[in-house]
Amino acid sequence: MRYLSYFYVVLLLCLAGCELSAINSPYPAQENEESILFTSFSLRPKHLDPARSYSSNEVTFTGQIYEPPLQYHYLKRPYTLMPLTATQLPTVHYFSNDGSELTENDQAKDVAYSVYEITIKPNISFQPHPAFVKDDQNDFLYHQLNDNELDAIRTLSDFEQHG
Repeated sequence: MRYLSYFYVVLLLCLAGCELSAINSPYPAQENEESILFTSFSLRPKHLDPARSYSSNEVTFTGQIYEPPLQYHYLKRPYTLMPLTATQLPTVHYFSNDGSELTENDQAKDVAYSVYEITIKPNISFQPHPAFVKDDQNDFLYHQLNDNELDAIRTLSDFEQHG
């Protein structure tokens, strides 16, 4: 009989912990009926700059801020790139040291640099940036800066105009 009373006491304590009011939920109860996904992250994002962002936990944030020109196909293996905000995959132009464009028959050792041409879909907006500023002749204003002009520029706010 004594063991039976211990059993009932332990059972009562276990059942007391099963009450819903004991759940420590940080989310309001009225949001349970809504279609909201609550999630957490283990590390804070280190970079929101697309050139420096590299970890998968940053994608949760960066994917809501900007769209890249290309993305990987979700189901294809091996992974293949497909356009997202670009109209097509980039075209690559290879150039030699003297600036002449190389053909497909030229050797890889002759390539001094390459230029990737990416065409963006219409109606894609960008934040104003000095790289997009054009003059009255529709030429880019800051694309051909010399060393003396670059010496005075340390941050984006040093440019007089922002496209």
